[in-house]
Amino acid sequence: MAATLGVGVAGPGWVAGEYIKAFIQNPHTEVRALYGRNEERARAKAAEMGVKAEIFTDYDQMLARDDIDIVAIATPPHVHAREAIAAAQAGKHILLEKAIATTIEDGRAIRDAVAKAGVKSVVSFVLRWNPLFEIIKAQLADGAIGRLIMSEVDYFHGIGPWYKQFEWSKGKKGGVSSLLSAGCHAVDAVRWFMGGEITEVFQYATHGGKPPFDQYEFNATTCTICRFEDGRIAKTTSCLECIQPYVFNINLVGTDGSIRNNNIYSKPKYPGQTHWATVPTILPDSGDVTHHPFQPEVDHFVDCIQQNKESHCNIADALKSHEVCFAADRSGETGQPVKLPLP
Repeated sequence: MAATLGVGVAGPGWVAGEYIKAFIQNPHTEVRALYGRNEERARAKAAEMGVKAEIFTDYDQMLARDDIDIVAIATPPHVHAREAIAAAQAGKHILLEKAIATTIEDGRAIRDAVAKAGVKSVVSFVLRWNPLFEIIKAQLADGAIGRLIMSEVDYFHGIGPWYKQFEWSKGKKGGVSSLLSAGCHAVDAVRWFMGGEITEVFQYATHGGKPPFDQYEFNATTCTICRFEDGRIAKTTSCLECIQPYVFNINLVGTDGSIRNNNIYSKPKYPGQTHWATVPTILPDSGDVTHHPFQPEVDHFVDCIQQNKESHCNIADALKSHEVCFAADRSGETGQPVKLPLP
């Protein structure tokens, strides 16, 4: 039987708790350490989760433990570069929350450090493990709607003081932009479903400015058009100031049919079809962190480590989704289309 993998978790917040739950449930891992700048908060999180983890207020001291194989980094994005690079240099496998970094340069530095160290990594674009995403990927692979020619994926989530990430995500230092703060899930979904490389983006950005959303230091609402290398197109909206229930909209148009969320219209699969066919499944329809599929993400990552294989959502791949976000935000600021890859 494979040896148990020791886990150290960085950050005692809401998302960290979901990682801890998932690692507790995985039979091959044990949470052995928890890092937080505030010792009292870190101890409270460990007690809440029922783990007998050693508490650290010095991140490098946690990395120095020989029995820590995996580091789950669930701290604010502006400290990810230092923490992820240090973890790679210490030989730890890395589970990294999005946004992976607040600049493209830091993202590339993390990617290079991970490659040099030869450690495994996964970035928490957690919706890739949502059941609807898995169903759509299977439908696409089966040719249900032919060749994808256009997609739109939209993220609508009013994030204000009632949401735990608001305090750090509302600023340019922590959240950076509407896309980097949260809408990057929609950008990653576009890449995940469409395949291929995005070569140009154009963004319009605006801000309603009504309290409490006036606290955002960037445009809370953006709409980005993407062009792929083969001429296909995509659109993604990120809105953090909407007054409505959470909506993660998926609309995929193919040469032989379409997929709209959990509805499919497929001429090849359903001859004579006259209306949408609905697949009853779990949807990405909540901004509540506890609704997200952290367990299959963690199980996938542990399997990658044990089987010595790369995740489809490793840092190198996830950086491409982030690069689209950085390019789109640059377009929103300049009013000009931006080509990828960025210089």
